[in-house]
Amino acid sequence: MKGYIFILQLCLFAMSCVNNNQNQKAEQEISESEVKPSESSEKNEFKFWEFDIRKEYPAKDIYIQDIADVEYLPIETNDSMLWLGREINYVDDDIIMAANDKSGVLFHDRKSGKALYSFHRKGNGPEEYRALSSVAYDKEKNEVFVLDMMSSKYYVYDDKGKFIRKFIAEGKQRPYRFFLCGNDELIEYNAENTYTRRSRKDGKTLEVFTFGDNPNFGLAFNKGNLRYNMATNMFIKDNDGYILSAFASDTTWLLTSEMKKEPIGVRTPPVLSMEVPKFLLPIKNTPNYYFMYAVERSEEYPVDMYMIDKNSNQIYWLKNMLKNKDCINHEVDLDLSGRICDANIPTDLSIQALGALGLIKANEDGRLSGKLKEIADNLDEGDNPVLMIMKFKKE
Repeated sequence: MKGYIFILQLCLFAMSCVNNNQNQKAEQEISESEVKPSESSEKNEFKFWEFDIRKEYPAKDIYIQDIADVEYLPIETNDSMLWLGREINYVDDDIIMAANDKSGVLFHDRKSGKALYSFHRKGNGPEEYRALSSVAYDKEKNEVFVLDMMSSKYYVYDDKGKFIRKFIAEGKQRPYRFFLCGNDELIEYNAENTYTRRSRKDGKTLEVFTFGDNPNFGLAFNKGNLRYNMATNMFIKDNDGYILSAFASDTTWLLTSEMKKEPIGVRTPPVLSMEVPKFLLPIKNTPNYYFMYAVERSEEYPVDMYMIDKNSNQIYWLKNMLKNKDCINHEVDLDLSGRICDANIPTDLSIQALGALGLIKANEDGRLSGKLKEIADNLDEGDNPVLMIMKFKKE
């Protein structure tokens, strides 16, 4: 997969600081020199791994159907519930929740794809957000959290859009993405590679932490009048919490459900020692495989995707990403770009949205087969996407 190019985001990350606050004393640096394999890694079905980013690992081609059961779910289309490049933020056996800034938050039936209900509270009122940056859902409490990144505020609604409360993300950094943890907390990540634990009730900071010796070190760089950056998720869901990473850290960490930070893997050489930095970031942790990718900080951001076979502890380079037997030349995206937020989707699932127009064209070219072809035969160009839902097998 060498040479695979990400779409560059030419944007300014002029993240201004809010007033310093007394919670700054909660900041703590995780010492890289004390990294040891976690005693609970076996409990979490994860072996401590070591990865040499300079090494040429054995190449492997994999069809997604060999490691996951695949189903295709057409999403019902109507005038008020168009997807328009949405992120998928929540999935269970009953519902799928997705959201974006253009048309708000919507819920679909997990089994049929039928549209259920939606809301969009964008505006200038006291109960409205100015921009929808990121969303998470607590089904048990029926609370939808909407982050307005530019104002550093969270707005909380029920699933029909009824306003419940709002709070400011207090602190000196603007939140970039977040996830819910425990019963009353959330954790946010910002562009300066800092994680913040805070109360879901009032936004109070509980802890600020970072990894590595230089939290401002990352993928962004300036060339001329342009600032280059690549969108990516820095955390992914795990059975017992979340897997966390940071650009300046040589170690990947597990944040357990008890809020303990445990090292699960380390890369060499140290990223800060490289003339052209190459970062190792997580993609997906499935029952049998752990996926990650290495991305170089250069104008084209070349990317290599890797897989650890947990049963053998062997690392493979995935030459062509993952292939799809139902669509010739289709590469399966396990959340490399961050557009579909696998960070909050169960560990044994991954979801990719297949656009109607692309499926129609692939069908006309004779590239589709099976159930996917049957669905494409009945699609119109303006339809909502078809979700490719992958449930990873357990051996």
